[in-house]
Amino acid sequence: MAISPPRYALQEANRLGRRDRVWALFVTNLRLRIGSPLPVALIVVGLISTVLPLLFTVALNQAIGRGSTVELSAFYEPYTNFLLVLFILLLAALVGGGIVADDLGTKSISLYLSRPITLLDYLSAKGAVVVAALSFIAILPGFLGVVVAYVLGYVSAGVALEALGAYLGLGLLLTMTFAALALFLSSLTDRRAWASAGILAIFLIDDVVADALAGIYQNVSWLYASVWEDQLAVARDLFGVANTGPHPDPLTALLVLVIVIIALSAVTYFRLERMELVTE
Repeated sequence: MAISPPRYALQEANRLGRRDRVWALFVTNLRLRIGSPLPVALIVVGLISTVLPLLFTVALNQAIGRGSTVELSAFYEPYTNFLLVLFILLLAALVGGGIVADDLGTKSISLYLSRPITLLDYLSAKGAVVVAALSFIAILPGFLGVVVAYVLGYVSAGVALEALGAYLGLGLLLTMTFAALALFLSSLTDRRAWASAGILAIFLIDDVVADALAGIYQNVSWLYASVWEDQLAVARDLFGVANTGPHPDPLTALLVLVIVIIALSAVTYFRLERMELVTE
């Protein structure tokens, strides 16, 4: 009688490590969030509506300068275009609204948080999904515009590198702000529609109220309460655009955005940490 295990016995499955699971969480959610027609349409239209005005502005500056290379300030144009913030806002609501809410609704967050993935890993992967999705509008158009302008000879290599660095820094700052807001609002409900509406409402109300109060009291300090005004202040400084009126200080505006990102991320973490989740 044989005492060795039968040949048909199943071998123990090799479990993925923590890093591989976090990467799989990111990739799977990114494909899920931007794989449907509506996000793709927003990204494509957002790219076109941002790149074309930028190239037109650069070409116009080059023509006015009679063949001279374009200055860095010409690349500030996307931040004067309302379509940029509109498409970023719509994509943030579409992608970020259900980023955590869907998992709360289906209770799959308990599965995601099974060992060895921690809550910090989960939030980092989810936040990275929002940042990556928004980068298609917040960063990619600027990069494409700079590259095309450089290839056409409208801009020098030095200015092109400065513009690329500015677009990267501003894009990361903007996408991380929206990602923190999306994670926070999405963690408050199990319905993505409520979270998406909250992203749109908070951003728009925040900007309108800040502008109104700044105008009523003639005090620029109210503008620091607007995420978009803070972003514009930093953008003007990076692109070397002269202020034509009272505007927020760029360093103070940057500090406000960093505080907003950290505060929203911390509140989201501690809220989910205190939820009764079965993670074993």
